[in-house]
Amino acid sequence: MMIKRIHKLEKFIANKIAAGEVVDRPASVVKELVENAIDAKSSKIIVEIKEGGKTYIRITDNGVGIHESDVEIAFERHATSKIRNVSDLDSILSLGFRGEALASIASVSILELITKTRSSDAATYLELHGGVVRERKEVGSPSGTSFVVKNLFYNVPVRLQFMKSNVTETSYISDLISKFALAYPDMSFRFISNGTIIFSTSGSSSVITNIANIYGKEMARNMIYVSKIREGMALQAYISKPTLSRGNKQLQVFFVNGRYVKNKIISEAIEEAYKTLVTINKFPICFIYLNIPPNHIDVNIHPTKTEIRFNNASAIKELIVTTLKNKLLEENLVPNVNFEKQKKVVEGYQERIIDLPAFTNNEQQMGQMICATKEIEKADPLDKKDKTIKKEHIQNLVLENKSTYVANNKIIHDSTKPLFKKAENTIKDIDEAVNKQVKTKEEKMMNDAIVTKEEKIINQAINKNEEKTTQTTNTTKYNNKNREMIMNIKILGQIFNTYLIGQDGENMYLIDQHAAHERILYDTLLKNYKTQIAVSQKLLVPIVVELSFGEFEIVKKHIDLFIHLGFEIEEFGMNAFILRSVPIVFGKPEVKRFFIEIVDGLQKEVHNSYDLKVEKIISMSCKQAIKANDRLEQIEIDALMKQLAELENPFTCPHGRPIIVSMTKYEIEKKFKRV
Repeated sequence: MMIKRIHKLEKFIANKIAAGEVVDRPASVVKELVENAIDAKSSKIIVEIKEGGKTYIRITDNGVGIHESDVEIAFERHATSKIRNVSDLDSILSLGFRGEALASIASVSILELITKTRSSDAATYLELHGGVVRERKEVGSPSGTSFVVKNLFYNVPVRLQFMKSNVTETSYISDLISKFALAYPDMSFRFISNGTIIFSTSGSSSVITNIANIYGKEMARNMIYVSKIREGMALQAYISKPTLSRGNKQLQVFFVNGRYVKNKIISEAIEEAYKTLVTINKFPICFIYLNIPPNHIDVNIHPTKTEIRFNNASAIKELIVTTLKNKLLEENLVPNVNFEKQKKVVEGYQERIIDLPAFTNNEQQMGQMICATKEIEKADPLDKKDKTIKKEHIQNLVLENKSTYVANNKIIHDSTKPLFKKAENTIKDIDEAVNKQVKTKEEKMMNDAIVTKEEKIINQAINKNEEKTTQTTNTTKYNNKNREMIMNIKILGQIFNTYLIGQDGENMYLIDQHAAHERILYDTLLKNYKTQIAVSQKLLVPIVVELSFGEFEIVKKHIDLFIHLGFEIEEFGMNAFILRSVPIVFGKPEVKRFFIEIVDGLQKEVHNSYDLKVEKIISMSCKQAIKANDRLEQIEIDALMKQLAELENPFTCPHGRPIIVSMTKYEIEKKFKRV
């Protein structure tokens, strides 16, 4: 294979490139070095960090390597092998092209490089401190390249003040590597943090398998595959069913010609395609892949290269909107109802396989390169761990309705030419690739659980809640008056499946069932948090919730919040928690969806403020309240009114909207001209 040699760009060409500072945190170092590894035609890339990447980053690949005579010039600004003249900017297919990354990284760190081309007899080792070469020598190493970046910003300490906690910086890097793995499913990625493998992909060319490995099998099973080719543009996507949505757009991920991008046009197209299919303030999960002739887009806008400009934005938007909308309309989006839910028997746990294939010869060579780096580093204890990595099985998801789901939710592929090397897996394939049963102590515990009748659970929970409310609330005459007024209302019925209509003497009342339940949820959960006395219900079948690395770390950080709200929660494998007890509100357990609402709320609050405002988190989580157009049974109406009467403020919802409005008999008779 002919290796493109590195050369320094002429000044007038360099001035045409969107330049700027490319290194602002560990994730940006990882991004630049992984992009170089991808451009070097690697098939396996290993990313290892310590302390969020602040003190140690290592990127190892099995690509073409750097020619020995180009090693030092590679660290000069505007030195690149990817473009030679201005016209090349109109046909860029490589991820990098500016020639600034290595110079920027080397200038603010202690950097070590080992690289070897396939035609070279020995590898070249180069060590730089603050961009200055300190040592160069020949070493033994397999073909490929290994970068080690130590003590980032050691010579610019003011930069360290702007970096976040190790967990947050690790989360940024994890999110970045997951996007690379999704963009290049034919490449194997392994991400290691502080000696622990966060995730690994096999390079099997399967996007859906990578989605399962990174985000969990439940998400993968609820994705719909769609593809379309039109006028030189190729679209492939995995999109969620409308029932699978999140409280933010973090899981809307876009790739254009293999490059992860943020683009308003694509975001607007998704929103339009899902219009009326998802609820307000909810966002579908989408992984969008676009292949467009490089001369139809401009990637030379921003130094990070995540922003692009389309020459024909309207055509791109129309392609995405029509393709996604048509696919959603042809799918059966009615959720399956399992009427045998209480008779369900847990057969075992499903697991998410972190696919770490047995080392091939190529991979053993990469291990040798890592060892060569570590030998120069005076032996890193992680060396032994790398040599003993085996295929690990992580327990992940409770087996629910598997046969029904597979039978009714097959992924239908369009007959267009795929962008990936082999056809994507169907739901059945996902189960075969990702799903095996494992016997654990947890399974035995669940099989021994005692089933309690639903009515008994509801009544006990309501009574228990009422008893605790009576014991802990210092009632005043004012509260007693409110309680008496509400309890004296005789509910006559429900209108529009939204409002309860009632009477007390000469007054008629209309009660907004959603606003009432929202206030009950909010006050109950806030009280649980403040008093640390929560009404919970043990689950017969514990529920496993899979999260992204960032979400997992947020839950770990705020685990006390979930405990105070009434969850019994434990870590369960990698990036997952198991829920054993859940809070009881309005006489019923609030389960997984409610847990996810709190996670989404935490993400918003953590990103917007350094101070966690619990009231706001709970308020955002009250989307679980009874909705308008929900038909209520009499037992539910009675429970709603009882709990409403116990509130200190039963008149407005947490957002300030009225719960109860009244009209006197006199006002009604006036409307009919009787008085």
